[in-house]
This record gives sequence, structure tokens and C-alpha cells, in this order.
Amino acid sequence: MTMHIAPVFSIVVSTHRRPAILERALQSLLAQSFRDFEIVLVADEGTAATKEVASRLLRETDVFLCLPGAKGPAESRNAGVQLARGRFILFLDDDDSYRPDFLQAIVQCNRFRSDAVNYVSYSQVREMRTAESTQVISSTDIDMSGTDIRGLLVSNFIPNNTIILSSSIAKRHLVDAALQSHEDWDYLISLVVKYDFNFLGISGPVVHINEGQSRNNDAKSQGSIALDYLSIYRKWPASDDDLRLRRKEMLRTLGLDLPPAML
Repeated sequence: MTMHIAPVFSIVVSTHRRPAILERALQSLLAQSFRDFEIVLVADEGTAATKEVASRLLRETDVFLCLPGAKGPAESRNAGVQLARGRFILFLDDDDSYRPDFLQAIVQCNRFRSDAVNYVSYSQVREMRTAESTQVISSTDIDMSGTDIRGLLVSNFIPNNTIILSSSIAKRHLVDAALQSHEDWDYLISLVVKYDFNFLGISGPVVHINEGQSRNNDAKSQGSIALDYLSIYRKWPASDDDLRLRRKEMLRTLGLDLPPAML
């Protein structure tokens, strides 16, 4: 009988009908200089193009799960976390990527804590995607040092591919599949109210922002983002007046003016 030793990292990748950029994400994982990790790829569809990319790039020790009918990335991530065998879990959406030395930098970082939610700096690449090509518009390094973690209770500024947490923590926290948007932010709030957030002082993830059509961009253009924020605020009530005032100001910038007592 072959014994399968648990890898150091499990990287949960969620995808939906985007085989070209999924290939970019998976290639960035295969290029990692640190090799003791597994890929857990979860697709909420079973198209031939997605399966072709998975069969060509995933290794024997990786996992590919098709969940046709799943309610977006939340259910995909939840399923991936439950299947993950690694000691630590990271997330990667199909439109993002990692620098080749990212996992190695985590392993060598003496600030890493297994009892906290670790997070890192990242690069932000703005691009315009079409069915035929992806054009890079700009690239910026985002320094997360000095971050006010309490600010997560007002708005989200930590991309999901910049956090690293122990498997035991990850398996106890589900992404809320009932939310229509901002499920990443809601997930981080569920963590910040229970655990320390620990900055590692390294970088490595790349967040690729589509300047074209996307779910959150559509919400902004349709004016519904303020209501999305309000739903998060009501799910996670403010514990003090300072936080209520910060939330009021955020909603005001989004076109919704409410009394602090409601936030």
C-alpha cells in the first residue's frame, strides 16, 4: 500500500468557464520553486475546455472536482477546503496567480504563525480581457505593512490569494454561499472576529483586475454596491460608535446616507 504524506500546502483553486486564464493560474503554481504542495481545483461546471486544461496541467497528486450547479466560488472553495490534505491552505481564483518564489518565501519566513491568519503584500495588475486576448494596462506593488486590520469591518482590502491559514482553521470556516457578492470580504470578517491577523512582510501573489465586465464592476455601475455593503454591515453589527461612524462615511461615499445607529 502506498502511503500519501500530507503536503505542506494545499492551494484551493476555483474556476468557472475561463480555461485560458485558468491555465495561467495553474502554470504559476507549477512554476513554484517550493514543490511540497497540492492543487485542489474545483470547477462549478464541467465543460470540455476546463477539463482539458485540468487533465493537461494537474499532476497525479493533485485533485480535480467538478460541481455542476454549484452557487459560484463560495461552494467551490468550501468543497476544496474539505478535500485539502495540506497542513496549510491558500486560495487562488482562476484569474489570479503567484510569483514563482511565493511558497518558498512563506516557508522561510520566521514570522509565520500557525495559530493566526497570515497575510502578505501583493502585486496588482490591471488588464483588459476579451475572448481573444488579455492586455496588461498597469502593474503596481501593494505594500500591506501597517495595515489597520480593524478596517476589514468597514471595507475589504485583503485579496483572498494573500492569506495563508492552517488547515484546522480553514476547515472550521465556510464561505457564505448565500451571498450574491462580497463573499470574500464576509469570509475575512468571520476570521478577523476570532483570530489574529499576522503580516509576514513578504510578497508573492498577483491580483489580476479585469477592467471590463465582472460581477463587482457590474454592481458598481448599477448602483447596488451600497446595498451589498449594508447587507454585510447588518450581518456583522458594529461593536462601538467609532466603527458605526466609519461605516456611515463609507456608505455616504457610495451614495447611501443612513444614521450610525443603523450600522
